[in-house]
Amino acid sequence: MAQEAAATDWFVPFVLALAAAGAAVAFGAVVLWTRGAERRRISAALGALGGNDLDPVRGARAAAGEAVRLDRALAELRAIVETAPAGIIALDALDRIVTINPAAKRILDVGERPADGRLLVELARSPELESLIAGARETSRRADAEIRFASAAGTRIARCAVVPLSRAVGSAGMLLVLEDRTELRRLESLRTEFVANVSHELRTPITSIRGYAETLVDSFTLEPDAARFARTISRSAARLGMIIDDLLLLSSLEDPDARAELDASPVRVAAFVAEAVEQASPMAAEKRVAVDVAVDHDLWVMGNAGLLAHAVANLVTNAVKYGPADAAVLVAARAESGSAVIEVSDRGPGIPEIHRTRLFERFYRIDRARSRDSGGTGLGLAIVKHVAVAHGGGAEIESRTGTDHGSTFRIRIPLAEMGPNRVIPIARASPDSATMSRPEGRQSA
Repeated sequence: MAQEAAATDWFVPFVLALAAAGAAVAFGAVVLWTRGAERRRISAALGALGGNDLDPVRGARAAAGEAVRLDRALAELRAIVETAPAGIIALDALDRIVTINPAAKRILDVGERPADGRLLVELARSPELESLIAGARETSRRADAEIRFASAAGTRIARCAVVPLSRAVGSAGMLLVLEDRTELRRLESLRTEFVANVSHELRTPITSIRGYAETLVDSFTLEPDAARFARTISRSAARLGMIIDDLLLLSSLEDPDARAELDASPVRVAAFVAEAVEQASPMAAEKRVAVDVAVDHDLWVMGNAGLLAHAVANLVTNAVKYGPADAAVLVAARAESGSAVIEVSDRGPGIPEIHRTRLFERFYRIDRARSRDSGGTGLGLAIVKHVAVAHGGGAEIESRTGTDHGSTFRIRIPLAEMGPNRVIPIARASPDSATMSRPEGRQSA
């Protein structure tokens, strides 16, 4: 009995120890198998990330290299945005600022105030900017406008482009780009003021020169050469007077600060087109050019009838002046996409493409000798463009130089909303004002 008890005391612990060892071995095997599976999954992931499923080590190295490259690209992008001269602002769906660079902070006069996460309206209280962003978001198209931002540091002017992002990047869904034009507009204002002042100062002496020259021709008996010299002086003084008148008008049109707020009234397009054709009729009769008119009599625009007639008359006069004799000029007007489109077409030689982009610049001429001999000032098309822009429209040209030659100059003016008068920023000028008065048949070229 004593031997059996001793055997039992030895056997039970042995079995328990053996069972524990078996359990430990099994647990170790499970742990090793699990870790092996994890290593296999990690290796497969690294291989896939690095583009090498067969060699996880090379895949891991490639993935690390790609991460370094992306980090460098991100740092470069941040440096570009931070140092860009244009203001850049990224907005989310609620117009909260996601990203803003120093140039944008300078334009909006943010100073040291934190900007990220704040509503844009808190930094820039501009109804025009809010309307621009709302329009871009509604149409999902880029919208541009020049906007003034007032702050304690003064007024800044910026060209604003609102661009909806085609694919949201994080929380950003809208990009706002601001180009500071404050200094440019200041210099333009100085230039316009200088031109206006010089023109005013020159008007009186040139008028006196012309008057004395005409008096010499009409009231005194002169030698043939002296009479010819006096007539040349009179013609040259008259041309200088036309240039001064055009410069004054152009200055009032192109300087935003010089434009007065004018209560625009509805103007029938057919009425100012008829007036323009009447102004060009003496030259047309002299060259035996027929001026045909095809105008929709139901077209109305908001604006200044004198300025609009002046612009169209410049186009008709140019068509008659530079077109062939015994030809025809067509003046047409129609409605198109919410605008009145006024076209003046001729059968002239056409305008080479190299000149078309600069035709509306002041004093630009294709053939300087011919233009000077015809008595033009070189400001007519610049006035046409600025009159159209002042009325919220634009001017353009379409020309052909081949066998089917000819040119069509086109003005677009928004159609009138027939309701209460609205105010549009155009120059305070009328046919009776000093800058608009001209003898019948005299127009800018």
